[in-house]
Amino acid sequence: MPRLIYLEAMTGYDARENARRLEILRSYLSPGFTIDTLRPADGPKVLEQPEDFAQMQRAALGAVTGVAPDACGAIIAGGAVDPGLDALRAAARVPVVGPGEASLYLARLLGSRLAILTVEPAVPGAYAMIQHVAAKPDVVVVRPMKTTVRKILADPDEGRRVMREAAAAAIREDKADVLYLGSMTQGTLGITQDLRAQFGVPVLDPLPVSIRTAEQAAAARG
Repeated sequence: MPRLIYLEAMTGYDARENARRLEILRSYLSPGFTIDTLRPADGPKVLEQPEDFAQMQRAALGAVTGVAPDACGAIIAGGAVDPGLDALRAAARVPVVGPGEASLYLARLLGSRLAILTVEPAVPGAYAMIQHVAAKPDVVVVRPMKTTVRKILADPDEGRRVMREAAAAAIREDKADVLYLGSMTQGTLGITQDLRAQFGVPVLDPLPVSIRTAEQAAAARG
């Protein structure tokens, strides 16, 4: 049975949140696929400061080097703006999927003006990803949300409100015709379909996009 690995390099989620996220990931799997989470113990608790991102990249890099070529079909790098993706791919012995890279390519097929809605600490990473990814819409802007992952987990309803507010501003001010949820936590809030219905534009969630991409990579390996 084809197996995927979701590389989660943050350690600050409790057991209940980890289980909730794994269940969401599993809900997107195609029949015949399984997924497990790989969590390096030396990762940061949260991503709020530049040094947290550097620590996450070091932890993730150490983790992928330990994955044998036959251990899984593909690895999903658990970061919506693909921090350290090139280094992970260079070190890994299996395909590594970047949720942001895959989503920007898909956004290119869906529209010409993409807005990335992301938490404030991830904004620099989002700009770096835009510069790095070649296949993307003609216009890609970053719409910062005045919140963090820690705050969203503490008050999910407020997180949903902030997401709706950012989406409205992106469409109104940036003329976006596609939206991308620029943190993995946003995809766990269960409002992706609501955003599509409310604003009438495609909304890309990094969780299912990366799952589908990883499945295709794993299937191609045989």
